[in-house]
Amino acid sequence: MALPNAVEREAMHRRTVNVWGYRRKDQLWDIEAHLTDSRAKPFVNPWRGEVLPGEPLHDMWLRLTVDDGFKIHALEVASDKSPYPACSLGTIAFARLVGLTIEPGWKKKVKERVGGAAGCIHLAELLDPIGSVVMQTILPYMYEKGIFEKNPRSGLIDSCYAYQRSGEVVERLWPSLPRPNS
Repeated sequence: MALPNAVEREAMHRRTVNVWGYRRKDQLWDIEAHLTDSRAKPFVNPWRGEVLPGEPLHDMWLRLTVDDGFKIHALEVASDKSPYPACSLGTIAFARLVGLTIEPGWKKKVKERVGGAAGCIHLAELLDPIGSVVMQTILPYMYEKGIFEKNPRSGLIDSCYAYQRSGEVVERLWPSLPRPNS
């Protein structure tokens, strides 16, 4: 279902985020994200000069390499376009995420290590959908191998309405999982 018609309006800004999940030949996983921001009207940036409509103000990439346990083995970032020369220095902090595991509390750990003035807010924001895409990429593999049914991924139960412990999805996928008292 699409959104209802909106009041007449003028486009001003567009952000596009794409995230891909890949299985590597070395049995690790790459989760790659790309963010672009563009404006609908030309504007002057003091460092870059005139930025034309549709030209990226931000054009940024982030790649996490994780194992089956969602532990980060490597992280790479690239900023092809940014509004300020100093933006590239905000990418250095992301190395602090190597060794972490994507699990409950992930967003808090990201904020502590690369949030605020420590890093780049745009790249940090990419880590939210990356966390979800890690699950969407690896869980089907685990399901196919029979790992998923034996033991649900930590943090999956009660992570949303569909995965509520007392719901039909959890009961069907993990019938032996203890249920809350009725």
